[in-house]
Amino acid sequence: MKKIILISFDIPLSRASFRVKIWRELTKLGAKNRMRSHWVLPFSKRDLTDLKRIAKAIKKVGGKVEIIIGEKVI
Repeated sequence: MKKIILISFDIPLSRASFRVKIWRELTKLGAKNRMRSHWVLPFSKRDLTDLKRIAKAIKKVGGKVEIIIGEKVI
């Protein structure tokens, strides 16, 4: 099984341009969008560090965010 990182977030509607910025950053990292604000990428310590930085920025604008590390089963 492959180890993965999932980031799930909710950004206030009033911050639409910020949301687009986050989408671009996640795409640049190689993350794949699975469901609206759920993004997945293979686990690496570097990507985890980047996602923590992104999560901090999301919280700073009043958003909610979770980072989950797990294994892809299917």
